[in-house]
Amino acid sequence: MDESPYQLYADLLTENDRPDLAQFECGTDKWAEASTEWIQGSDVWESIKKKGTYVWLFRNDQGVLVGFGSLGFTRRKWPPPDGQHGNLQIIPMLGLDFHFQGKPPDRQWRYSHQLISHVRYEAMKSLAQHVLSGRNTLPLLMLYVHQENAAAIKLYQTFGFTAEPAARTNDHILMLQKLDLPS
Repeated sequence: MDESPYQLYADLLTENDRPDLAQFECGTDKWAEASTEWIQGSDVWESIKKKGTYVWLFRNDQGVLVGFGSLGFTRRKWPPPDGQHGNLQIIPMLGLDFHFQGKPPDRQWRYSHQLISHVRYEAMKSLAQHVLSGRNTLPLLMLYVHQENAAAIKLYQTFGFTAEPAARTNDHILMLQKLDLPS
């Protein structure tokens, strides 16, 4: 993509970013509140420290925090529910501040698309590193989405994620995408 006034810039979350998170809010739906609580509370820091999760903050060209994305590893039975245990990548949480949801009007630069594109790219890079080092990681990227979050489900489908009906968790749907190695 060419440069745009809507370009977001990703940086890994650090302790210095804590003040910027205080005003961040994803909205009032239960899934939006869960995202806000995750990034503002102790869960994000525990995920980074205990699970090695990567968390990126996305800012616009004026330094305003627009959203966040995360990527980690998990060990799951594949295929569910009775397959062998395998390592795969997971997006633990994504969030877009409610002021920026559905924006910008230019779909090519939609903020939600930029967040997903970045995390998917990082997942492909990570998979390539695992393959080169001989680690056994399944070429899958997974996430859970609330079954009532139609906008997120549609977004993930746009990016090639499909629902895995055999692996529902309460009111969340497991969505998966097969990853290709970056060229």
